[in-house]
Amino acid sequence: MKKSKTDRRVKYTKMMLKNALVQLMQKQHISSISIKALCETADINRSTFYAHFRDQYDLLHYIKEEVMASLKQYLEQQKFTDQSPLSAQVLTRILEYAKENADLFKALLSENCDFAFQRDIMQLSQVISSQINQASDERTQDYLLVFAITGCISVFHKWLQEGMIESPEEMSKFVIQVLYHGISYPRDHGKEHGERAPGRPD
Repeated sequence: MKKSKTDRRVKYTKMMLKNALVQLMQKQHISSISIKALCETADINRSTFYAHFRDQYDLLHYIKEEVMASLKQYLEQQKFTDQSPLSAQVLTRILEYAKENADLFKALLSENCDFAFQRDIMQLSQVISSQINQASDERTQDYLLVFAITGCISVFHKWLQEGMIESPEEMSKFVIQVLYHGISYPRDHGKEHGERAPGRPD
């Protein structure tokens, strides 16, 4: 019984610290967030914080690991078809998950987080990697990878910040169209097929 109470207390403490960091990262870069601010926001004392984490980066790492594990589990539970590219379906599911956890992903996909997590998210979808395989050399691949990931993440963050007006499927299609065909493609494609590109009026 005592162990059960302890486990629940630890879970609650970590949840409060996680929520505090997400809240603070809406406005501050991870490097600017102090342990004092985290503890005050979570209403937890410093000794309790240090019983679980070394610093704010350790807490962020914990959150990222938790999110990636949860997201992978979520994807494993999904059913995919052969009616569209698997990468597009996976990206749509990732955006669905992000929509369900909007505040968390607003923080993790913002410039207040770090590039490593954002790279992992995009590589999980396998959308980006398929775009850079044709690059002629490794350095060009690196440039294309950074360009594609930062562009996609900025689009997704804007989508989350503005209330997720478009559906996850619409955003997935938009991003893949841009990656494959360039920034002029969605406009022309929309005219031909009567579809609405993100950010354009009906």
